[in-house]
Amino acid sequence: MTTRAVCSIRRRSEAGKGTVGCMLALLMVAVVIFIGIRIGPPFYSNKSFETDINTEVSRAGAHFVDDETLANNVIDLARKNEIKLTRNQIKVERFAGQIHLTIQYTVPLDFIVMQKDWNFEIKSSSFVGRL
Repeated sequence: MTTRAVCSIRRRSEAGKGTVGCMLALLMVAVVIFIGIRIGPPFYSNKSFETDINTEVSRAGAHFVDDETLANNVIDLARKNEIKLTRNQIKVERFAGQIHLTIQYTVPLDFIVMQKDWNFEIKSSSFVGRL
């Protein structure tokens, strides 16, 4: 067997390996982009909602806002951030001169082949009264 025949056999056995690797890499990139598109909006809504909650709790502590008004304001903020929230998912506690607010909610994620629930918990507290 000549060297030319060995080289041609080697080239034929390696043909297509680069194409398969490229296709697998593109498939993995597509899956990561798909997951990012599904996870991104709930994550961004949660972070925006958490910032709004911290501001609202600080304001409630400074202006002596009662628990029902605070809960209604939180529900309005959730609606603004496109989060489905009910009154029983909001827990308001007052002790030791502080307001403690805990919110727990779940966002369903649909990944076509499976569905997953993403649980969020937001905790915030503030002193009651003006400094």
